[in-house]
Amino acid sequence: MTPDKRLFLLDAYALIYRAYYALIRAPRMTSNGINTSAVFGFCNTLDEVLRKENPDYIAVRFDPPGGETFRHEKYPEYKAGRDKQPEDITLSIPFIKQILDAYRIPAIEIPGVEADDVIGSLTRIAENEGLMTYMMTPDKDFGQLVTDRVLMYRPSLRGQDFEIRGPKQVCERYGIANPLQVIDLLALEGDTSDNIPGCPGVGEKTASKLIADFGSVENLLENTSSLKGAMKTKIETHAEQIRMSKWLATIKTDISLPFGIENLRREEPDMEALKAIFTKLEFKSFLSRLGLKESSANAPAADQSKANLTPAGKKIKLADSPEMPSLFDLQEEIPGSEEKQLTENLKFNIRHLSSAAEISGFITKALARSKQIGVSVYAVGDDAMSASLEGIAISCSDDEAAYISLSSSGMFESEELMLLEPLFNQPSVRIVSHDVKRTMVILRRHNIGFSAPYFDTAIAHYLLNPEGSHELSSLAASILSHRTVDYSIATTEKKRRRDLEAQAPAEFHAEISLISRKLADILEDMLTKNDLVNLFYNLEMPMVQVLAKMEFTGVRIDICKLAEMSINLTKRLENLENEAFEIAGKKFNIGSPMQVGEILFDKLKIDPKAKRTKRGAWSTTEDILEKYVKDHRIVALILEIRGLRKLLATYIDALPKMVNPVTGKVHTTYNQTVTATGRISSTNPNLQNIPIRTEDGRMIRQAFIADKGCIMLDADYSQIELRLIADLSGDKAMVEAFLSNEDIHSATASKIYGVPISEVSADQRRNAKTANFGIIYGISAFGLSERLGIPRAEAKQLIDGYMATYPEVQDYINKAIAEARENGFVTTKAGRKRFLPDINSRSAVVRGYAERNAVNAPIQGSAADIIKRAMIDIYSEFSRLGLKSAMQMQVHDELIFNVVPEELETVREIVIRCMSGAYSGKVPLDIATGTGKNWLEAEH
Repeated sequence: MTPDKRLFLLDAYALIYRAYYALIRAPRMTSNGINTSAVFGFCNTLDEVLRKENPDYIAVRFDPPGGETFRHEKYPEYKAGRDKQPEDITLSIPFIKQILDAYRIPAIEIPGVEADDVIGSLTRIAENEGLMTYMMTPDKDFGQLVTDRVLMYRPSLRGQDFEIRGPKQVCERYGIANPLQVIDLLALEGDTSDNIPGCPGVGEKTASKLIADFGSVENLLENTSSLKGAMKTKIETHAEQIRMSKWLATIKTDISLPFGIENLRREEPDMEALKAIFTKLEFKSFLSRLGLKESSANAPAADQSKANLTPAGKKIKLADSPEMPSLFDLQEEIPGSEEKQLTENLKFNIRHLSSAAEISGFITKALARSKQIGVSVYAVGDDAMSASLEGIAISCSDDEAAYISLSSSGMFESEELMLLEPLFNQPSVRIVSHDVKRTMVILRRHNIGFSAPYFDTAIAHYLLNPEGSHELSSLAASILSHRTVDYSIATTEKKRRRDLEAQAPAEFHAEISLISRKLADILEDMLTKNDLVNLFYNLEMPMVQVLAKMEFTGVRIDICKLAEMSINLTKRLENLENEAFEIAGKKFNIGSPMQVGEILFDKLKIDPKAKRTKRGAWSTTEDILEKYVKDHRIVALILEIRGLRKLLATYIDALPKMVNPVTGKVHTTYNQTVTATGRISSTNPNLQNIPIRTEDGRMIRQAFIADKGCIMLDADYSQIELRLIADLSGDKAMVEAFLSNEDIHSATASKIYGVPISEVSADQRRNAKTANFGIIYGISAFGLSERLGIPRAEAKQLIDGYMATYPEVQDYINKAIAEARENGFVTTKAGRKRFLPDINSRSAVVRGYAERNAVNAPIQGSAADIIKRAMIDIYSEFSRLGLKSAMQMQVHDELIFNVVPEELETVREIVIRCMSGAYSGKVPLDIATGTGKNWLEAEH
């Protein structure tokens, strides 16, 4: 390979963000409302590199979506606190990848590996093969990689040309002697974008001076005696933090990559593919540069569903992910005349209603002339049960909205608030909102009922795209070419959204009410086309009022019990820490994975065979440490301390602060649009995460108590997921085990080990139980051996025995994966879809994750659908009979009720009947119930 060959490595996200924010004040929009700022800016940069530099080799690197890396394991706060990615950027990425595919430029995205480390490793490989490498990025941290043959190629700024930095330029820029000292600078000054802490009070200039004087962080820390005053105190106090920061800032250069430099060789672009995508994005200047004519209006648009598929000849694209249905290409779903109407500039009048007569008159006219009314409530505060109601916007036409100020400083009293009640209780008019449940709860606090039909735009979009963002901005941006409010700023960052609300609440919420109203019919049409109408109207929409009632009801907390637990556990925690320090022979930070690793493996050498990972750190995760619990008391102590600290911080000390001062109860917020499987989640507090396996965790449930004079009823589905796998697979042996009321784990063990069920040992049942729950979620022989602490060969025999025992389960698994590969999604019995864009990925790791979801999503999703159906039916029965008892909490497959004693048997009968009747299959559902004064007592 000749020395003059050149490799260009482009840092995708750095260039994308740079382009997006450069046009933030005047975004580029297509005629049908797509914000193309990020795509256009990125293409400009790419085109300039290709034309000016004509590289021999080229690649664009992307960070993998989600997932933690080795840096998070050692420092969980790594990259914490980053603002959520702007929705317009998220929606631009598939287009950028499609353009790269058309150029036949590799888009490198390796699951679990940070992109910086990919570039770092590529530079060293290229250097060894004689290439000149140019890293196209503005990020300072890449300066550490610069050598005579690896250069930074910084993008042009404000009309200037590209800037090339070699070792001399990097050293001059930062006042250092060697590019590697960039790492030392970052170790001291930190990096806010990656949340690398550095040393508080040390900025760029001070860091540069210290490194100039001492050469390295290590030498600085060894010679702090030469420092004086406050600087000496700072450095010594934060020595460990500085060391950690240097480790975090060091880019790895030895990652094993699944491709070679030859895979990055420049190829001729696919001109027809470029023509199609540039036409779609209305990039006429790029079409002109390439000598292409714009595709005709009737020509098929570029297939967005194949945005990430690799063209022929490319071997290293590791990010295959066909797009999920979204509103990004919404216009293609809409008839021409309606499309024209929707893509016209959004111009409307805002009426400020300032008297009772005006409010009453507007609402009367709105109800008379419109069958669909958009509503947006302005309430300050995340929690609907304590948020301050400030105003409400109402839209009943395409060109007018009204805003009513209801702030505490305004003229309206509670009696006048009742003027709004007709709006929410007219059976012939549908209310449209982007968060109906929050609206219901806030209105109920002000004694305003809500019985009108309703449509929630966020939930509708959630069903169409379960793993996407459901911010109204992303939906609005896809159909409106002009927005009075700049949503690209307003709703992608919570703080900025709140600032904008505070600055112009009337304009902000008037527009939200208008956009929500306009979106409803479009979303409804998309739900119909995707066979999701029944799920939306018969399950998800009824759930809104059920959850609103539960949030409003809340649950009582025994604060005295929690205070007692806090005192006891804090004392116990102190004793455990002292015991751990005594064994270690010194005090250390048990919350620091690095220090724990040093104590266990360097100082105490609990495992002489343990080796450092390639990344240079000891792993001290719970799974790793569990292996040493039996033989090493200090490990058991560390795990117990970690658990107690989490309990104290998350629940025992936190719950009393969550008690609403008006109601005296805790009111969790239930979320319908968070989990991709359809399960309900909760926040403040997160009820789903309250520990159940440990005695300490279970004791927290003692603090959840019934109202005075009432009792708690707890009901849950027994082994619902195993019953569903039996039903979905139709496996005769498994179905028969359930129909015979056998203990399923003992029955499984009996068949696997070939012994009578009466002779199954405790270990055999435990192994069978792990297999029952693990195999259907894709657990491997390695994973099973780790989980059970048995040899891998034995684990493989257990899996083989399981599949031989339940052969139709294996058939179900194979069929689920095959259908996912063909359709790109799987469905529950109720029709809920889980989209699996990575099911055909060339990466075995990524594909394996999607395959596991293909198997378990219909099971988890069906379980979610079943308990939702049960909750709706129970709520309906309670309402029909006018019962005073109420459903309080939902936790996984468990429902908790606050019951008036004289209604207990009626409630129990309704609950069991509705829960068991929520689904009918080959295996009946089994419901267990219990009662008590608190949640723990009520468990059975």
